[in-house]
Amino acid sequence: FLDRTLEPEIKEIITNVEKHFGNMCQRFAEYVCSTAKLRDKADNLVREIGLYADTETSNLKKGMRQFAGHLAMIEDYRQARVERLKAKVIGPLKSYGSVVKHTRKDLKAIQSVRDREAKHMTRLEKTIQKNPLDWQIIFQAKSELQRATMDATRTTKQLEETIEDFEKHKIQDLKKIFSEFVEVEMSFHAKALESYTLAFQSIQSVDEEENLEVIRDSLHPPNNN
Repeated sequence: FLDRTLEPEIKEIITNVEKHFGNMCQRFAEYVCSTAKLRDKADNLVREIGLYADTETSNLKKGMRQFAGHLAMIEDYRQARVERLKAKVIGPLKSYGSVVKHTRKDLKAIQSVRDREAKHMTRLEKTIQKNPLDWQIIFQAKSELQRATMDATRTTKQLEETIEDFEKHKIQDLKKIFSEFVEVEMSFHAKALESYTLAFQSIQSVDEEENLEVIRDSLHPPNNN
């Protein structure tokens, strides 16, 4: 039998999960929103680099275009990161609202059954006090109490299993959600590092002398005379 003194503790467990899973969902959503905003700003940066590249010499233009292309690739990775975080982190956290609702419904059901048992107990006591010699009425009251007690015992066992299952899956889900978050972040940063390396190499490959030669030629055009 589940001690009634444990019911507030069970309620606290459920309320605690509801509160903090909801808060974590909101914070992760803010994190993803900031990431999406950074992607938008980076897209604008890539666009501006491309516009400037079009005004430069062919050598510098090529290097800047390659540089911008690698940055654009990083933003594609960032977009994939946003979508994966929404699906693998925010979605599961948000779904816990229905899990909590279902568990709280089970708790309410067991409370109702146990309240019914208590009422039958009170009814039996009053029946014995009012009609101590009416064994037929007393027997009926005892039978009703027995059925109510059996229902309470069965439902209480179900609640114990529900709470244990709730706790087990809560831990498993937290481990999975946090692991997914780390994997998404590691994947993004690993790919981003590769692209940043290529971006660095592409801009470093710009031949400064060749570019200066083009500028010199433009400042001193050949004399056709």
